[in-house]
Amino acid sequence: MINSEQNDSFTSINEIKGYLYIFWSWAWLIILFGLISSSVAYVVSSQTTPIYQTSTRLLVSDPPAMRSLDYSGIVSTQSLTGTYAKMMVDRPVLQGVIERLNLPMTSDQLKPLITVEIISGTQLLSISVQNANPVLAADIANAIAAVFTDRIRDLQEQRYSSAREGLALRVSEMEKKVSETSSAIAAERQALGITTDTTTPGNNTVSIPESPQLLQLESRLTEYQRLYSELVTNFEQVRLAEAQTSTNVFVSEPASVPRVPISPNTARSTMLAGVVGIMLAVGVVFAVEYLDDSIKNPEDVRRRFSLPVLGVIPHHSQAAGKPISLSEPRSPVVEAFRTLRTNITFAGVDTPLRRIVVTSSVPQEGKTTISSNLAVVLAQGDKKAALIDADLRRPQVHQKFGLSNRAGLTNLFMRSVDAMTGILQTTEMTNLSIITSGILPPNPSELLTSKKMGQILDRLNQDHDIIIIDTPPVLTVTDAAAMSPSMDGVILVAKPGVTKLSAMAQTIEQLRAVGANILGVVMNDVKPSSRKYGYYYSHYYSKYSDYYGKDEKKPQ
Repeated sequence: MINSEQNDSFTSINEIKGYLYIFWSWAWLIILFGLISSSVAYVVSSQTTPIYQTSTRLLVSDPPAMRSLDYSGIVSTQSLTGTYAKMMVDRPVLQGVIERLNLPMTSDQLKPLITVEIISGTQLLSISVQNANPVLAADIANAIAAVFTDRIRDLQEQRYSSAREGLALRVSEMEKKVSETSSAIAAERQALGITTDTTTPGNNTVSIPESPQLLQLESRLTEYQRLYSELVTNFEQVRLAEAQTSTNVFVSEPASVPRVPISPNTARSTMLAGVVGIMLAVGVVFAVEYLDDSIKNPEDVRRRFSLPVLGVIPHHSQAAGKPISLSEPRSPVVEAFRTLRTNITFAGVDTPLRRIVVTSSVPQEGKTTISSNLAVVLAQGDKKAALIDADLRRPQVHQKFGLSNRAGLTNLFMRSVDAMTGILQTTEMTNLSIITSGILPPNPSELLTSKKMGQILDRLNQDHDIIIIDTPPVLTVTDAAAMSPSMDGVILVAKPGVTKLSAMAQTIEQLRAVGANILGVVMNDVKPSSRKYGYYYSHYYSKYSDYYGKDEKKPQ
């Protein structure tokens, strides 16, 4: 249980490191995208006309009748403030601003320049105006405040204007009637010779009987005075009601001329564009990695196909027409082949492996390189080894060792299996013999699966401990799959970044379908310094480099 958890943790750490290395390997693209995006944003921002913004604030004062601390009063205040915020960008207000400032635009053109916001928790309205001309922006903001306050005042006056004007007219008329009646009474009294007020208490003047007309005038005057008093009272009540329900709007902070434009913000735009460019590049990188169907690392083989990785062979060049295991036996690359030899030995602990097929999915994956060097290191390990070039379509073993291909495997099909003279070629390695392909036949598959081929292998096993057979790629021809059931094991060669997962899956499926014993996979031509896949293999190479020392020649 503990080992399982440790393995899971190790795998997770490797996956994280793998992702980090992907970013590192594609850093040039990510940086390039970021630089291009930032440069474009900088150029565009530099050429964009600057826009200035200024704002003014209006205080909306509640009418006395609405001043309440309960919920309904608060809601009414918020509703009124919200209503005013909408009215500020109505056509009448905007048209009034245009006329006041003599602007060469329509209200529809002016409206997008204006933003009205309610300052949360207050009765303040903020009017913001944007324009390329900072002075004009301030003038428009202040003009909106002035026009709006005038409009609110006019609207409130219109509510009571008819009632107020009607009462004022009736008061004036009644005042005129009172004055005219008083004058008539004074004239009538003068005509009757009444000069003293006989109704005043304590007056000792002798009363003179009044005329009926005088009595009528005095009664009328009393009625007019009563009506006048009522009209005046009503007029004052209308004025009081108007004062109680009228809202006052004040400019709490006038707009000033802005000095710094709000856009374009070149620094911010450049930075944001760079971030967007980097994110886009990261998306492209993930898309490329996701669409990359090639085998990238040993984990792909273990996880997808449940096969062991028998060896990881670094990239190297063949010198002097010989496998590197012959020309540079102390190279770290050769140590990788020795590791492959050891892993194959352990794979055959219960059943000795005497006939091993080396193949691949498709051409150009390095199967001949692997089979040649494997045969050499097996011979170096005190095993008597034979290498057979069974690729009867594109043979290359003779080129690897600089041998003649005039006589080879195909010649054995036309003679006795004991007649190995001239066919089994020796090398500078005492324990290594090689059979080249010979003349290319028209029917390779039939030859390789014939009884005679079995007899040839049996004869070679009499004198050799192990036979390495280099065969064509599985997906190209059927030779390897046809031979595999009679072999002790099959080694698949894969090249990171070249071998497709789908091709490898099809290859394994074909081999398993015929009952082949697949020993494992060899990762060939691995470049520890590779931009794409080097992370997965650098630790292999570093181990060998440290073991052999810095002065040893490294693979090219």
